Amino acid sequence: MGHFHSPTVLLRYHSEEAKQTFEALFEQDFSIHVFNSDDAVLGHLAAAEAPPAALVMAGCEASTAINSSLLIQARTQYPAVLRVLITGRVILSELVALLDTQVIDRCFEQPLDPDLIRSHLMAAALTGPELRGQTEHQPSPPNTDGQRPVVLIVDDEPAATKYLIRQLEHLQDEFTLLSADSAEAALDHLRTPGAPIAAVMTDQRMPGMQGKELLDELRQSHPAIIRILTSAWGEVDVALNAVNEGRIFRYQKKPWQAQTLLPLFREAITRHRELASALDNTRCETRKRFAELRLKRHGRLLDHLRPILSSQVPDTTLNAFLDTVASIDHLPAAKAHLRASQDMHLEQELVRRFCDRVRQELSRLENFVPAGPGQSRIASLFSGTPPQERATSSHPCSPAELLGQALNTLLVSSGLDWSHLVLTESRDQLHVAPEQPLRIYSHLLAPLTRLSDPLLEQQAALLMLFVTTSLLGGDVSAEADGQCLHLAITLPVLPGSGN
Repeated sequence: MGHFHSPTVLLRYHSEEAKQTFEALFEQDFSIHVFNSDDAVLGHLAAAEAPPAALVMAGCEASTAINSSLLIQARTQYPAVLRVLITGRVILSELVALLDTQVIDRCFEQPLDPDLIRSHLMAAALTGPELRGQTEHQPSPPNTDGQRPVVLIVDDEPAATKYLIRQLEHLQDEFTLLSADSAEAALDHLRTPGAPIAAVMTDQRMPGMQGKELLDELRQSHPAIIRILTSAWGEVDVALNAVNEGRIFRYQKKPWQAQTLLPLFREAITRHRELASALDNTRCETRKRFAELRLKRHGRLLDHLRPILSSQVPDTTLNAFLDTVASIDHLPAAKAHLRASQDMHLEQELVRRFCDRVRQELSRLENFVPAGPGQSRIASLFSGTPPQERATSSHPCSPAELLGQALNTLLVSSGLDWSHLVLTESRDQLHVAPEQPLRIYSHLLAPLTRLSDPLLEQQAALLMLFVTTSLLGGDVSAEADGQCLHLAITLPVLPGSGN
C-alpha cells in the first residue's frame, strides 16, 4: 500500500456561500465532491466503487435536516458514511429531534472551528461506524447469558432517582436498574464484577466529575455502553459538544417521566447488544488480519536480520525473538491501526532504522565467539550495580556486559531498576528474572502507526538480550500477557569463569 490518499467527502450545499466556505477550509485535506440536489448525491453514492468518509450537509437549518430524505436514506443505505450537519444556531429541541431521528452523527454551528471539523472528518476516514458509536440496524441478538441487562442512573438527587427506579420496576421486568449519586460512584459500579451494564444515564451538573466527563470516560473504557445525558437546564452547548465527541446516544431533558424513559432504555439496550456484537466481530476480524500481517512481517524481518546475525546466532534465536514480539498485544484492534500498518513505506523505514540500531549494538562486542571457559564473570554482573551507560557507540563490551546493558534498558523502560532482579544460582546455572513483568510496546510485527526512537531502542535491547544470551550458551524464556512480558534468563556457570 502506498501513502495515505485524501479521503473523499460529499458536500450537499444549500447556498453558494456555504459551498465556498467549506471548499476554502478543507479542499487541501479532502477530495470534495459538491452537489446542489439530494438526487445528485444519491446518484453518486449508488455509482461509487467505495463509500466516502462523510456526507456533509451545509447551509440549511436544523429543522430542515430533521426531515431530510437524503439523510434518512443515507442513514439506512449507507450507515458507514459519517453524516454531518453544518448550520446556524441550533436550539435544544432541534438537537434532541436530530438525535431521536438519528439522521446525523455530528452537528457544527456557525462560526465554524475548522480544526475540530477536520479532526472528525479525518477520523471518519480511518475508522468504521462501530468506533463512532453508530452501527447498522440489525436484529438484536438474544441475551443468552441468563443475566438481565443493567441500566445505571447517575444523579446527585438520590430521592428522585429512587422514585424513578421504583416506577420503572413496576412497569417492566426486562432489565435491572441501579443508581449512583456521583460520577465517581458510577465508575465504582463499573469496576465491580456482576451483571453487565448496557446503558448509563447521567445528569450533567453534579459535584466533582460532571456528566459529560463521565460519559467521555465511558466512551474510552466501555465503548459498548450506551450513553445518555440528562439535565434540568437547556444546555445546548453541552449537548452539542457531547454529540460531536461521540459521548451520547440521546439527550433527555428533566424532569423525568417513567413512561418516556421506558422505550428509551429499551432502545438503548437493543443498541448495546448490536454494538457489542459489532465490536466483537470487528475485533475478531481485525485480529485475524493482524495475525496475517505479522506472519508476512516475520518473514521480511527475518530476511533483513539474517545477513547481520546468521554467522553468530542460529535462526532459532531470531525466530524466538520474533515469536516473542509477535505475541505482544500492545495496541487495540482498530481499523486505523491496521490501515496504517499496511503502509509499506513506513514499514521499510522502521526496519531500516531497527537494523541500523542492531548493527550499532553488535559493533560494540569485543568478540563474537561461542560460550566457553574464560568468559566474563556472569553471576557478579547481576549481583552488583547496573552496567554503566556506554560513553560512545564504539565502546567495546563483552557479551555478558552487553547482555546486562540490554536487560537494564528493558527494566528502565518498564519503570524498574536493578533491584527488581531475582537471582537463583545453582551449581551450574544462574537464573535471572525481573520480579515484575516488563512493559513492551512492539511496532515491528504488529500495528504500525509511528516511528519512535525509544520504542526502537527497547526492541533492539530485547533482540540483543536473545543474541547475547545465545552467545553465552544460555536460554531465554518469554511469555506475553497483553502488553506485559514475563521474562527469565538461564545462563551456565562455567568452570574457570571466576564465578
